[in-house]
Amino acid sequence: MSELPPIPRPEQQPLPPPGGQRRIVLPPHRERARRPRSVRAREWVRRNLFPSWRGTLLTALAAAVLGVITVGIIAFVFFGANWEVITHNRWLLFAGGFPREEAWRLWVSIALVFGLIGLAYGTWSSLGRRDHLFVLLAGGFVIFLMAHGGAAVWSTVYFLIAIGCMYLGYLLTYQLPRATSPLRTLQVRVVGGLLILALPIVLVLLLAGGDVGIRHLDGFVLNLILAPVGIVGGILIGIPLAVGRASNLKTISWTCTAYIEIVRGAPLLGWLFVALFILDDIIGGDLIIRAMVVMAVFTGAYMAEYIRGALQALPRGQYEAGQAVGLSQWQRTRLIIMPQALRISIPPMVGQAISIWKDTTLVTVILPLRELKGNADSAISQFEFTPDRIEAYVFVAVIFWVVAFMMSRISQRVERAQGVGER
Repeated sequence: MSELPPIPRPEQQPLPPPGGQRRIVLPPHRERARRPRSVRAREWVRRNLFPSWRGTLLTALAAAVLGVITVGIIAFVFFGANWEVITHNRWLLFAGGFPREEAWRLWVSIALVFGLIGLAYGTWSSLGRRDHLFVLLAGGFVIFLMAHGGAAVWSTVYFLIAIGCMYLGYLLTYQLPRATSPLRTLQVRVVGGLLILALPIVLVLLLAGGDVGIRHLDGFVLNLILAPVGIVGGILIGIPLAVGRASNLKTISWTCTAYIEIVRGAPLLGWLFVALFILDDIIGGDLIIRAMVVMAVFTGAYMAEYIRGALQALPRGQYEAGQAVGLSQWQRTRLIIMPQALRISIPPMVGQAISIWKDTTLVTVILPLRELKGNADSAISQFEFTPDRIEAYVFVAVIFWVVAFMMSRISQRVERAQGVGER
């Protein structure tokens, strides 16, 4: 039987290094963070931009191309373009046929939406330097177009007030503690409820009272109404469709499958024809309402497939765990399965949301409705602005890109907060 090694006596313990303290070895990322910012910046530049002679050559070529593009954009925006096609038709592009005497409804709605964005960011995330830079550049571009060419300055003032509401909402919620507490729970529920009710509140502000009707929703305002209705309605339709297609009851499964395959089998342009000619006899109502229904139905078919794929990706043990603790099928779906499925399907759902945002321009192609792109066509059809079609389309493209980029950034924040893609 082997003997145990002797326990070292205190005088045999290893002595600490000179100075009386042991050296603490930090992880690599913590060790790098201890160095000065200038040293880390030089190391990042050397590692990412000039790692070798080939990397240096590619960096120089990329810098030259980006320099030429940047100079061309600056020359076009500030010296070559005639932005009067935008400034003279500012109201046409923004609100179209909305009554000008009721313009306060639009500005109050914009301030409310910006304030809710700030509340949401302060509750679940934080504004970084890139976010502030993006707000500065996007806001500067909008203000430049509003104030250029002798346009009225009040629209610029209202836009700055809306940005101020966003930062005010952010500061109100960001200062609150984020640790789990009754106050935190109340904050999340209040902000979440306001986000859910944002669209109905905006519609009430725009349409309640006065001589404003839904037929007056026009221009960029129509894009901002159609896209959220299509996205939110698509999610509400897609969740039961995904659960129904995965059901063991063949009648329900086949019905949901038929709906998804039929709707996805035709382009959105075809379904807009349905809204124009067929839904008028089935549900009636204003053409904008029918367009909203079609966009929600169309988006719901795609959302259902994304959610169904997420349901299939969940391990079988998640279902068995719910059964083991005695939960009913409805409780398992609501408390265990669906939250995880929605978390997994965030990236494709956001991609579909961006797609439906851009597809709102199709209503001008089929329906007698005029959104931002359609009103841009009306602006350049004016005799004095016929040569300025490039400026009009660049403006429309930038506006759509800004909103799509914001949706993408918010999606990335949500994915990081939910740990999407992490094990």
